[in-house]
Amino acid sequence: MLSRRRQLAVKIETQEGVAEAVSAIDAKLLPYDPKVGFDVEMFERNPARRSFSPLGKIPGKRPANISYRLELRGSGSINTLPEWAKVFAASGLEASALKLINIGAITGGPYLHAEFITGGTSGATGLVVIKTANGAPSMYFVPVVGTLQSGEQLTGVTSNATCMSSSAPASAGFVMHPVSDEIPSVTQALYEDGMRKLIKGSRGKAKLNFKSGDPVMADFEFQGVEAGVTDEPLLESIAHETTKPPVFLNALFSVDGFSARIEAMEIDLANTLVSRDDVNDARGILSFAITGRSYQGSFNPEMVKAIEHDFHSKMFSGSEMIVDFTVGSVAGDKFRFYIPRAQYVKVEDEERDGLQLAKCSFTLNGSLDPGDDELAILVL
Repeated sequence: MLSRRRQLAVKIETQEGVAEAVSAIDAKLLPYDPKVGFDVEMFERNPARRSFSPLGKIPGKRPANISYRLELRGSGSINTLPEWAKVFAASGLEASALKLINIGAITGGPYLHAEFITGGTSGATGLVVIKTANGAPSMYFVPVVGTLQSGEQLTGVTSNATCMSSSAPASAGFVMHPVSDEIPSVTQALYEDGMRKLIKGSRGKAKLNFKSGDPVMADFEFQGVEAGVTDEPLLESIAHETTKPPVFLNALFSVDGFSARIEAMEIDLANTLVSRDDVNDARGILSFAITGRSYQGSFNPEMVKAIEHDFHSKMFSGSEMIVDFTVGSVAGDKFRFYIPRAQYVKVEDEERDGLQLAKCSFTLNGSLDPGDDELAILVL
């Protein structure tokens, strides 16, 4: 068997913990270094008797894990989610349709990220995506109820900001955002050159890795339940996405409005994964659940004087800052990353080829209400 001849199929489960039948349509992902492991719990049998020799162990619960890396690339159309969206969904990031509406001058603003807006004429509501201040020609939002229309006043429920809309909403792509409930589980099958390893009831966590000049890579680690190891041929006629991933350049990167010069960055979507034990299941586990999260990040900007960006006093004061940047420039293969409340928790000295760097670790904080707003990934 050849280690490079591998395929990954992923399908969202209709019923949690019940393995789905997967096929070529579920295998469009192009994973790097996919691996499956089984952590079977073994009951030790060493009763007291004349001999020290242990007896044969008894297999019990059968948790499993799967890990791989994926390129962050678009589907080629703003109206179609990339295949990796289902993998992020099982990692706690939900996709919502994103709209763009043209606006006039903003009074009493800015509109706040994740606040509700209402239309004065239509009565429709939406959820603002990205803090929007006076001078912005348009505003991103997620529709909630009804349809906003041109020529009506848009009012921010939290900020009390107002403006007049000057166009009907237009499709702009999608936004990936954290959720705390109704996170789907997925069935995953790794085909290994004639063998298939199946995992059911899986959920996971991810790390986003950004390096200057490289595509953005997402590292996934999933926990699930073993659902069979069988001899199966590789899948045929898979319609892989053909877009090439954009690279991390020309990113318009800013932190608290400062254009930081960075070489690398990481965002860790650190979810807490817990097994849902079930004695009614033949494997002893129904699925794995996400019971909490603590998003964290790090980057290594070039150190500057405090008057330009005071890393240390921002850390000492607990300041929360906006981090905003883009990857790519072509519609259907473009992403914008927006962190509304990044907070430095550690700033250390680092050196690269004679340049002094500020090695920064930060947390991604959410709001008190509505929450679930630590991060927004706009798929444009």
